[in-house]
Amino acid sequence: MIRVLITDDHEMIRNGLSALLRGEPEILVVDMARNGKEALDICASRQIDVVLMDIMMPEMNGVEATRAIRNQHPDVRVLAVTINDEPRFIKEVLQAGASGYILKHSTKDEIIRAIVDVAEKRQHFSSEVLTKISGEFAMGAQSSTPMLTKKEGEVLKLIAQEFTNQEIAEKLDCGIRTVDTHKRNLIKKLEVKNVVGLVKYALKMGVVAG
Repeated sequence: MIRVLITDDHEMIRNGLSALLRGEPEILVVDMARNGKEALDICASRQIDVVLMDIMMPEMNGVEATRAIRNQHPDVRVLAVTINDEPRFIKEVLQAGASGYILKHSTKDEIIRAIVDVAEKRQHFSSEVLTKISGEFAMGAQSSTPMLTKKEGEVLKLIAQEFTNQEIAEKLDCGIRTVDTHKRNLIKKLEVKNVVGLVKYALKMGVVAG
């Protein structure tokens, strides 16, 4: 059973997510918080596996709360659930230690899949978020950063999220040979020796959370 804490400053959102997850055999909503400070306090007093975290909240925002929770309770995973898809917010919360980032209009199936992925120590990003951070990453923060195509950026992130070639091909709606080609190009462009090197590079550049 995955024990979930819902954190959002809007009561309607908290109640809506709770109702959405009610009855799911793998998930139990154990509590709800109105801000990051309440979430941090609850993590200290109750056993929580995954925190669903909004970003813009009073008292302690989602980025600050994520950083504090991951520092004080490293076994607790954080999944950002927000309406904000701006790359700078995505980057900030991932660097703070979140394991995933989905949007509030995500389907029930995706929300459940994201919670399960994060609980099992994988990363999960909605397709819109992947597109946003792929574009941001492809531009390169510095001139010394190799320029990646949008598709290469998507493949790099999925590799770092530990998806298999088959799973990457299905997610990107392409063939396995195409994934292999992108992988070889990434290894060459980024001057690494293998897939492990790609993962290390993605983590170093903040493409995904560690």
